[in-house]
Amino acid sequence: MQKTAFHPAIRAVPFERIAPALQKVQLPGRYVGGEFGIIARDPSSALVRAVFSYPDTYELGMSNEGVKILYDAVNRTPDLLADRAFLPWPDFGREMQERNIPLYSLDHRLEIKSFDVWGFNTAHELHFTNILYALDLAGIPLRRADRGGDDPIILTGGTAVTNPLPIFDFLDGIFLGDGEEAILEIMGIIKSGKAAGKSRDEIISDLSVVEGLLLPSLYTVDESSPGFPVYTGPMVKKRTYRADRFAALENILVPNIEITQDRVVVEVNRGCGQGCRFCHAGFWKRPVRNAEVSTLVKTAGELIDRTGNDTITLHSLSIADYPWLEELVVEMANKYGPDGISISLPSLRVQVKTIPILEMTSGIRRSNVTFALEAASELMRERIHKKSSEDNLKFLVREIYSRGWDLVKIYFMMGLPDRDGHEVEDLIRSLNDFADLAHEMGPRKMVNVTVSLFVPKPFTTFQWEKQQGPEYFLDGLTRIKAGLKSKRVRIKGPDPWMAYVEGLLSRSDHRVGQYILRAYKEGACFDSWDDRFQKDTWKKIIAEIPADLVSLWMDQKPGGSRVPWDEIIDGALKEKLVRDFEKFESITPETMNPARVQELKPSDFPPELLKPVTIPEEKFKTAGFLNLSFAKSGAFLYVSHLDTMNAMRKVLRRAKIPMTFSVGFNKHERLHFQGGTPTYFHSDAERLSAETYARFDLVAAEKRIRENLPMGLDLLELSFTDRKGFSEAAWHSFRVDFFTESKFEPVRARLNDLPEEISFEKRDRKKKHGPRHANFMKKVKKRVRTCVRAVEAHEAADGMAWIKFELESTERGGGISVTDLLSRVLDLPVETWNVDVRLTRLS
Repeated sequence: MQKTAFHPAIRAVPFERIAPALQKVQLPGRYVGGEFGIIARDPSSALVRAVFSYPDTYELGMSNEGVKILYDAVNRTPDLLADRAFLPWPDFGREMQERNIPLYSLDHRLEIKSFDVWGFNTAHELHFTNILYALDLAGIPLRRADRGGDDPIILTGGTAVTNPLPIFDFLDGIFLGDGEEAILEIMGIIKSGKAAGKSRDEIISDLSVVEGLLLPSLYTVDESSPGFPVYTGPMVKKRTYRADRFAALENILVPNIEITQDRVVVEVNRGCGQGCRFCHAGFWKRPVRNAEVSTLVKTAGELIDRTGNDTITLHSLSIADYPWLEELVVEMANKYGPDGISISLPSLRVQVKTIPILEMTSGIRRSNVTFALEAASELMRERIHKKSSEDNLKFLVREIYSRGWDLVKIYFMMGLPDRDGHEVEDLIRSLNDFADLAHEMGPRKMVNVTVSLFVPKPFTTFQWEKQQGPEYFLDGLTRIKAGLKSKRVRIKGPDPWMAYVEGLLSRSDHRVGQYILRAYKEGACFDSWDDRFQKDTWKKIIAEIPADLVSLWMDQKPGGSRVPWDEIIDGALKEKLVRDFEKFESITPETMNPARVQELKPSDFPPELLKPVTIPEEKFKTAGFLNLSFAKSGAFLYVSHLDTMNAMRKVLRRAKIPMTFSVGFNKHERLHFQGGTPTYFHSDAERLSAETYARFDLVAAEKRIRENLPMGLDLLELSFTDRKGFSEAAWHSFRVDFFTESKFEPVRARLNDLPEEISFEKRDRKKKHGPRHANFMKKVKKRVRTCVRAVEAHEAADGMAWIKFELESTERGGGISVTDLLSRVLDLPVETWNVDVRLTRLS
C-alpha cells in the first residue's frame, strides 16, 4: 500500500501552449472555457478539488444534467472546488498529443493531475473506450493497479455502470444511484484524509463507508468454476436521493457555443412507475419521486434568469405519469409564455392529454412531437408492458397534423424477445399505415421513424434474454426499408454492430476489460458516434474472444439464473424480476388486455389547458432601439459570429431588456448585427441594435448588461434611439499586429502589389445534402485591388510592427472577404493567426 501523503500539486497549462493548436481545429470554442457563470475561486485555496466529465464532446457534456448537478453541489461549498473537462474531438486530440498538451480543465485551465478526484458520468456503454482516451490524454495510467500516489482518484457513476464489472480494472470507484449527497461525503472524506496526511490508498479505503460507492480494490475474484466468476467483497446498495426538488442549480454555466440541449431543464420527477420490461432506467431509477408544481415553476424561473434561455424542457422518464401535469403546464405556460418562453416535453406516451399540452405554447415556438410506440403489434406491446394502442396513436397523429404540425417522430424497437417471429412484418405494416395517414392529411405531412436496436440490460425483466446479432438486425432493417411503399416515412437506425458491442459491454463480467483496452489501443474511441464507430476494430476484437465467453455473455439464459453482479450489488430486485419474467412468458393473444380506445373530449381537460398562451400584442411593437457597441477578445476569439449573436441575445434576456418579438413561425427577439467578425479575430467594432417594445431606464439597463456579459465581451457604448443605431458599412477597418517581424515585410509588399482579382475553389455552403463525402466545391472569382484602400504600415523600431487597411464590405458583391485576403493573397494562413499575428477589426 502507498504510504506517501496524498496531495496532488497544482499544474496550470499556459494558454500559449494551447493557442497554436486552436488554429487548426473545428469548433475551437469547445476548448477555451470563459463561459458566463464561472465562479471566481482560487484553486490553491480549495482544500479538495474535483473535476467532472461526461466522456464525450463539449456539446454533449455541457448538456448533461449529471455533470451540472455535481458541479453545482461541490461549488456551493466555499473550501471545495469543482471544474469541468470534456473530450477533445480527434483533430484537437492529435494536436494535444503532438504538442504534449495534457488534458486540462476549462474553468481554471489546470492539468487533470491537479485534482484530487476525477468523476465521470457514464451514460452509455460505448463510452467505455472514451474513458480510456480521457485517462490517456491526462497522462494517468489506464489500469487502476498502475496508478501512483498523486494520481487523482478516478470515479464514475451513471446508468451505464449499474453492472460495474466491465470497467472494474480501470476505475478506483464506481457509484450506483443518485450522487448529489454522496459527492459531498466523498469530498469530505478526502478533505479529512489529506489533513491527516493519509495516502491515496488509505483515502480510497476510507471511502468504503459512502453508501452507493463500490470500490473494486476490495474484491477478490474466483474464476476456478465454469460460467461467471465469483466476486467476494462488500454488497453495495444503490443510493436514492429524496428531496422536494431536483437539479435546482445555483452554479450554472451558459455555453458560448451551441450545444445539444441549449435550454432550461426542469427535472419534474425521478423514477418511473410504468415498468416497461425492456427499460433499464425505468427499473433502476425507482422509486418515483415527484416535485410539487409550485416548486417546479419557481425552479424554472430561477434557471431562466441565470441562463437567458427561451425554452423549458420538462424532464422525466414518463412525463405523462406526473400526477399534476396539466396543472404544471398551465402554470408554466401562463407565467413564462408571455415572455416568449416555450415548453418542450420528452417523448410522449400515446394519450389524448398530449394534444392540449403540446398546444399551450405552440404559438410561441413549436417543439418536435415524438412518440415512443416501441413495438408494432398490440400483443408485443402488451408483452413488454408498453400499454399503448396504435389506433390511439393514429388518432393523435391525425389531430396533430390537423393542428398545423407537418412532422411527427415515432420510435420503434427491433430485437425484442419475439416469441412468434413476426416483429419485422408487424413493423412494415405499421409504417405503411402511418404513410397512408400522412398522405391522407396533406402533401407536406411526414413521419420520421427511428428504429432502435434492443440491447438487454441489467436489472430489467429481460436481463436473461439473448442479444441479437448484427446479421439479424441487418436483415430486418433491409426488409423493412424494402417493404416501405411511400417516401412519406423516413427511417433511420444505428449500425447493428454498435448495438452488438453495447450488448457485449452491458452484461459481461470483468474479463471483458482486457478486450475494451485492446479495442482502445487499436483505435476505438467515440464509439457512440455513427461516423466514428470502428466496426472493423470491434469485429476483430470480438473474434478473438473465446466462443464460450461470448455465449456466456450474450446468449439467452433461464429466467432467474445467476448473473455476475448478483453477489456485489444489493438490488433487492431479483425476485421481482423473476416474477415479472414469468408474467411476460404467460401473455398470449387470448390473455392479453388491449389498450382502451381514446377520444378527445374538451370536458376531460381543465378549461385553462384549452387556451393556448401567446405573447401579448404590445411585445410585437417597436418603441425604440437599444444600440450597443462591444469588444470581442479572450474566449470569444474562438466563437463564431452566429454563436456570439446567440450569446448576446442571452445577455439581453438576463438583463431583462424588453425586446420586441418577431411575428414568424418560431418567434424570437428582433436583433440587428452589423456585419460579422470572423472567428480568431479581436474586435472593438461589434455593433448591435435591439428593438424594444418599451422605453426603460438606460443607466440601470447598462449596469445589468455589464453584470451579465461573459468574459471576452466588453461593453463600449450604449444608447437608446428611435432608429437603428447603425447602417451597414461599405468599408471595414482591420489591423494586423506582427509577433514575428519576418512576416511584416512580405505582407506589406503584397499589399502594395495586389492582383486585380483571384480565382479559387471554395465550399458551396448552399449544398448541404448529397452523397456522403461529396465534394461540394465551387470555383469563385473575387475582386482584390479595388477592395483594399487606406493601407498604413508601422515599422517595428519602437514596438510591435503593424499594418492597417480598409476592406470593402462583401455585401456589395464580388469583393474578397478578409479571411480570403489574409490566407490566399497575403499568405497568412489560419494556422498563423494568434500565433505569428494578431488580427483586429477596428471601429
